[in-house]
Amino acid sequence: MAETDGAFLRVEGLDFSYGHLQVLFGVSLQVGRGEALALLGTNGAGKSTILNVIAGLAAPARGTVRLDGQEITGIPAERLVSRGLVLVRGGQGVFPDMTVAENLDVQALTLGRSGPQVAAGRELAFGIFPELAERLGQKGGSLSGGEQQQLALAKAVMLEPKVLCIDELSLGLAPIVVEELLSIVRQMHEQGTTIILVEQSLNLACELCDRAVFLEKGHVRFEGAARELLERDDIARAVFLGKA
Repeated sequence: MAETDGAFLRVEGLDFSYGHLQVLFGVSLQVGRGEALALLGTNGAGKSTILNVIAGLAAPARGTVRLDGQEITGIPAERLVSRGLVLVRGGQGVFPDMTVAENLDVQALTLGRSGPQVAAGRELAFGIFPELAERLGQKGGSLSGGEQQQLALAKAVMLEPKVLCIDELSLGLAPIVVEELLSIVRQMHEQGTTIILVEQSLNLACELCDRAVFLEKGHVRFEGAARELLERDDIARAVFLGKA
């Protein structure tokens, strides 16, 4: 049964530990269908861990994740992809020893798609990233950082995500490249994709997201309009200076 209060994806009471080190303490948040939510916080606050739990790459010690009213806690990532939940990790979304074409084809085969469906997925990706069509035979690892992130997003596009989780879109990239990637993510959002963006840059997050959750030491410290964060000197200092 679908949620009735507007929550498309709901996280409730997450506890998570790496060995004896607990990094999430009862974290709860929700994302509306078609919303863009920013997950912000200091280093080690637990932002990436939340995405890993949502995407099925890590199992929480306690708590639940629901997608469109159905509990998905602990379901493996490959099964969640078929439900439309896709995670893109900054700097880690490309197989470096595979060509651009092989990267795209492997992604399409994740859903067991046939040759014609793979070709259609490629065309969809090339419509957004036309420069990749000129680099089909080039190894993923030989692309620039920005091109690798384009390829990672192209692979996500082929899966036609309902929920796209992005971990550090701007990681290690020049501002002009980040703006290009941001415009593509914005386009996907405008077409109805729900976005969860983990980002270090407060300004970048506010460009895309209307609402934000700020984490500190595994606890939710702020949840509300993203623009309000720009007026919170204490949180802004924590983001920009990396201090609590």
